[in-house]
Amino acid sequence: MKSSKNMDSKVIIYDDVCPLCKAYTSGFVQAGWLRPENRIGFAEAPPELIRRIDVDRARHEIPLYDRATGETLYGKEALFFIIGEAIPVFKPVFRLRLFRAIVFGLYQIITYNRRIIANSRPPANGFDCAPDFNGFYRWLYIGIMGVFASLLLYRAAPVVDLSSTILALLTGIAIIRGCFIERFSMQTDYFGHLATVLFIIAMLNFSLQNFPLTVLATTCLGIWLFYRRIKGLRSQLW
Repeated sequence: MKSSKNMDSKVIIYDDVCPLCKAYTSGFVQAGWLRPENRIGFAEAPPELIRRIDVDRARHEIPLYDRATGETLYGKEALFFIIGEAIPVFKPVFRLRLFRAIVFGLYQIITYNRRIIANSRPPANGFDCAPDFNGFYRWLYIGIMGVFASLLLYRAAPVVDLSSTILALLTGIAIIRGCFIERFSMQTDYFGHLATVLFIIAMLNFSLQNFPLTVLATTCLGIWLFYRRIKGLRSQLW
C-alpha cells in the first residue's frame, strides 16, 4: 500500500530508545503508510527540525510535523491522521467522542510508562525524550497489570502446585523490598517493573499451562528479567 500524497510532507519523530515506538513507526513504513525518510528518531533529528516542534509536548505525545505547512499533530491525533489517510473508512470512527476518550486514556498510560514497559534506557548521545514522571498513570499501569496478572494466574490455578506457592512467596518478598526504596519515583519504577514481569509470567503460565514445570520455568525466567530491569535501582533497595 502506497502512502497518500497528504503524507509526502509529513515527518514523524519517535523515541529511538523505545522499542515500542520503534516497532509501531517501523510498522507504518513496512505497511507503506509512511516513507522511510519521513521517519526520524529524536537522537538523529536535525536541530532545525527539533526547533519547529513543541519539544516538551513531543516527549509525551509523538509529533507528526508537516514540512509544507509547519503544522504539527501530536499523540493520538498524529496516529489518527496516519491511519485515516491509509484506511479512510476509519476516519468517522476517529471522530467519535467515546472512542477518542478511550484511546486518549490508553495512550496516556502507555506513553508515561513506555520506558518501564520496554525497559529502555536513556540514549548515550542526542536528545533524551523520556516522559515526565506521572504518579497517577504509573500506579494506574501497575494496578492494571496486577489485575490482569492475577486473573490469568487464577485461570491457570487448577494446574499449578508448589511452584505457584514459590512464585507467590517471591512476589511477596519483592513487594516488601520495594517498600524500602526511599525515592517515590524510584519506588514506582520498581513496582512498575515488577508488575510488568508478573504480567509476562502470568501470560506464559496461562498459555503453557498444560506443559510440565511451566510455573517453575517461568518463575526462573521472571527472576532473571526482574534482575535485569532493576540494575539501576539495586543501590536503593534497602
